[in-house]
Amino acid sequence: MKKLNIYLALIALVLCVIIIIRKNDLTLNKIATLMAISTPTEVFDFHTADSIAKQKLKSKFSPTPEFKIPGLDGISYEDYRQIEYKPDVAIWKNLALPYQLHFFHPGHIYSNGIQIYEVINEKPIEIPYDASRFNFGDLPLADDFAELTKKLHYTGFRVHYPINQKEILEEFLVFQGASYFRAISKGQVYGLSGRGLAINTGPKDKEEFPIFESFYIKRPNKTDSAITIYAIMNSESVVGSYEFIVNPGEITTIDVHAKIYLRKKIKRLGFAPITSMYLYGEPDNPILGNIHPEVHDSDGLLTQNKMGEWEWRPLINPKKTQLTRIPLDSPLGYGLIQRDRKFKSYQDEKLKYHLRPSIWVEPKGDWGKGNLYLLEFTTNLDSDDNVTTFWEPAIPPNLNEGYEFRYRLHYTERSPKHHILGKASAFYRGADPLFPKEKVFTLYFTGDHLKALDQKTELEAIIQNNKIPSDSIRYKIEKISELDQWRLQIWYPASTEESDWTVFLKNQNQRITETWMYRDGLSK
Repeated sequence: MKKLNIYLALIALVLCVIIIIRKNDLTLNKIATLMAISTPTEVFDFHTADSIAKQKLKSKFSPTPEFKIPGLDGISYEDYRQIEYKPDVAIWKNLALPYQLHFFHPGHIYSNGIQIYEVINEKPIEIPYDASRFNFGDLPLADDFAELTKKLHYTGFRVHYPINQKEILEEFLVFQGASYFRAISKGQVYGLSGRGLAINTGPKDKEEFPIFESFYIKRPNKTDSAITIYAIMNSESVVGSYEFIVNPGEITTIDVHAKIYLRKKIKRLGFAPITSMYLYGEPDNPILGNIHPEVHDSDGLLTQNKMGEWEWRPLINPKKTQLTRIPLDSPLGYGLIQRDRKFKSYQDEKLKYHLRPSIWVEPKGDWGKGNLYLLEFTTNLDSDDNVTTFWEPAIPPNLNEGYEFRYRLHYTERSPKHHILGKASAFYRGADPLFPKEKVFTLYFTGDHLKALDQKTELEAIIQNNKIPSDSIRYKIEKISELDQWRLQIWYPASTEESDWTVFLKNQNQRITETWMYRDGLSK
């Protein structure tokens, strides 16, 4: 009888294990790892990720495996979208957690396989590739696809959360491709991308794209509002450890903590990069007869220097690639902004440019002396991300030491809330038929203070150009009541010469707007 009781107890234990496995979405690999774990001996945190990165430095760089599958590699984006991850097998699907994970399959331009770990009880457990998690639509799979699946890896992942409605989980965060990632806030659609690092980004340099080759995603608790993700970066030139603490919501924020180690000297190392698209906007002609009035993910670069001064630079689609260096010591913030939020400006119900996020980079701590760079290259395609901005320290990281930095990304609608000065809301280039030898800029400024000013208020425009003398420039400024905005028109001698403009408004000797800065003669 005693043996029978032991036997029955063993059967009960096995049944309990099976139930736990099903409920917690555990694979055999996970089970094996868990069986080797009794109680956690240490916390898996940024220092843990950093120790993994340091180990990478001890060995020669080895690129992540590439999986180029016949029938999937090089297919169009529309065909690639046929590969759908099955929602019913999402990680954490049956755990009543606020988050779920889905994965991306190799194909299209994504062939670099990465490793993804779930951190359970402070221990990482790899999530292996599983073809049964996907629907492939009517894509022609290779005859040996079943054999290929034995060695495949995922190429990225996406995170779901009730970003818009309670209890309805929707995708709001994606990591896929090199060190790129995208996120949105409530009511937004995907647009510009964040990046882990920019290496040798410039018009004449061969850019290097480091890869997040492994991720460690902490399983959240039921009451967690944030999710924590660690990533290990690797490339020929750098190794890095990253921590992303993501808080989705009305304004999604991502706190980034990173430490970079150099394998060799680099010409240009860009931190906190943002990549976006600008095809044409209000001051430009449509490209290739496009029917939409404007096409862009962002329409300007906003900066705040250590003195708290705000500068706004409208983006351009240049005639030739431009790399603009902006001295920016100890910046308080910078970002690529989508200011124009009117549907009528884009008239695109499918791509919804009026709902694209802006990204504001808020440095944590004093970043010291450095420069902000703005790269813009010419394009005729809205599929080209032709704008990149990043910050570079004046003193490059030491080869023998890690370079540590922190910042917060805000996925805002327009500018950050603490920007209370008047803002340039629209900008047009043109000509006045009454003055054929002159060109005209028309700028609109808006803001609470400007709206409150009486129409009879006499504002002063401070206008400077590095090539045109001030006595050759004239202007008119007036309040347009129907728009509740102030319009500034600037007439200047017509010329094909490139020049730089600086403009802001004053009221009784007090600056009341940001500084508008424009490089004339460069745009297509």
